[in-house]
Amino acid sequence: MKTIIEYQSDITEINKLICEKYWLRESEKRNEFIYTCKEIGQEFGFRSQDISSIAKINAHLVVLDCQCLDCGTTNICHTRAQLIQLKVDNWRCDVCWEALKKRRMQALIEQRVEQERLEEEQRQAALEYINNYRNIQFTEIPSITELNETDRLLLAATIESLGTDNLKTTISLRDNLSLPLSPFFGLDQKILHYLFKLNLLLLVPEENYEYVTVNKQQELEIDYNQATFEFAYDTEDLTKIMISAKSKKNISALVVNTQFESWCQQIQLGECLSYLITRAELNNLAPPIGEKLISLLRACLAECSVSVMHYIIYKAVESAAAYVQKPNITRKHASNSISGNIERVFGKISSGSWHRSNSYRDASHPQSAMAKVFLIMYLGWKIVVLTTLSMSCLNLINRSRLLDKWVMPPWEVRKVLITQ
Repeated sequence: MKTIIEYQSDITEINKLICEKYWLRESEKRNEFIYTCKEIGQEFGFRSQDISSIAKINAHLVVLDCQCLDCGTTNICHTRAQLIQLKVDNWRCDVCWEALKKRRMQALIEQRVEQERLEEEQRQAALEYINNYRNIQFTEIPSITELNETDRLLLAATIESLGTDNLKTTISLRDNLSLPLSPFFGLDQKILHYLFKLNLLLLVPEENYEYVTVNKQQELEIDYNQATFEFAYDTEDLTKIMISAKSKKNISALVVNTQFESWCQQIQLGECLSYLITRAELNNLAPPIGEKLISLLRACLAECSVSVMHYIIYKAVESAAAYVQKPNITRKHASNSISGNIERVFGKISSGSWHRSNSYRDASHPQSAMAKVFLIMYLGWKIVVLTTLSMSCLNLINRSRLLDKWVMPPWEVRKVLITQ
């Protein structure tokens, strides 16, 4: 590093000597000074902390091979610390540094303005697309008389869970902290998507443009967790749908409907999975939820109701919680044992080795609007059996223990009705 010392014109000889010793280095290395400030002070009768001030006032070091990147001004150091910290290949003088900061700030402002402009363009484009889609929906809203019973029940469950007090719009799934729509978030989204495609739920553009994107196929992609919707029907019609959902009419026709059966199966599977996760978490367990476990639960539900499955799941999780107390058994081992425990308990109940509890359901586990509308409010299984089936069929059900306090599988009632 090439440097020279420049002195003030009125410098004294003593101060000049102090400055020379202050800046003197070995082999022109920037941080290898020959004399310390303490040594210089002792030689000239000054305190060590005074030496830097004397050098700064009376002279400065010109770094000949360090120029400003922008204007080419040669760097000047007034203290040793400045020289040591100097970035020779990446230095700007104070004037150019301030100018650079202003340019950067201006660039950030321009970038922010451009970003806001693009966001506003996207917002307007989204609003226009949503409004156009909404206008199409208005022309394709089915009349209430065209809705089948299953679609009415889905709409009734959505009203029950997400409907606002004025029955005009929904709240979002994210903001719903009271009655869940279904046992599982994935099923919640599926229900809203299904009703939206039927034009029974309409997007509210101004409130939802942030939650809607248009994909490459020019299709709407909706964040169903945050989006809110407007009901396609007025309050009076929605009230009629709610009353109809609780009326228990046309049950014999409904239970043989494959669409209704499919939704019931999804609800029951979701109820079982939800209860399994809840019970496992209470015991600090985490069973792997995969196709193997889902297949097992579906097989169990083909013969048992949800209330019986609650009993089976409870026993399976409690057994796993006890298992983890054994030596060398980790919580992962115990969690993985839950699936086998479910299969074992179910097998004993199916074979008659264990007496199953037909009325067991954990009251502390939250119930969903789908279960409430589909499996309780609408069906009322005991009433169905007593008012629809002959005594011989009722005896058959009692013998086969299909009649449960909480819910009877709809496909089992369907079988009985067809048989009758």
